[in-house]
Amino acid sequence: MSAADRRTQLLDVARDIVAAEGFAAVSIDRVARTADVARALVYQQFTDLPGLMSALLDRETAIALAGVRSVDWVGTADDVDRLGRGVLAYLHAAPTSWRIMLSPPDGGPPELRDRLETGRAYARAIGARHLSRYAGVTVDPNGATERIMLAAIEELARLHLTDPVTYPDELVLRYLRTLVDWAVGVEAALDRS
Repeated sequence: MSAADRRTQLLDVARDIVAAEGFAAVSIDRVARTADVARALVYQQFTDLPGLMSALLDRETAIALAGVRSVDWVGTADDVDRLGRGVLAYLHAAPTSWRIMLSPPDGGPPELRDRLETGRAYARAIGARHLSRYAGVTVDPNGATERIMLAAIEELARLHLTDPVTYPDELVLRYLRTLVDWAVGVEAALDRS
């Protein structure tokens, strides 16, 4: 196995342990044993447990942000569905990664909170840009509307990942359309006052 493939394998093992049992369950020994490799190989790839955790967070954050970056709209009602379907496609492609980012298990490394907030700030900036074009007004990425939108979208994603039968794609998209309509109405009213 190449070094890059081995690194991916070890990160996958660590991710799966985190998803199943939380960050506190991850150790160099556990990752090595689960991957059926020598501990020295894990140390060679990541130096120590904080290095492994940092690499895992880097990768999972990149997966989540790639999904956010990849969807765009030009400002039409059809784009709301296209945007929503794009987000759903990324949830479906990496559900474990998204579960970790949307509902981080207890015992996460100290930098987890900072990374999550950086990701949320980025998502709010993207959302505000899209909503500004759609509503025809400038939306503050740190304002209440964008914060409420992101919180609602994160909760919809958690519900969908946890129970896709009760919260199927089409229901998530209906909620998203309603949220966008609400946000446009709020921002238009604020712009007039």
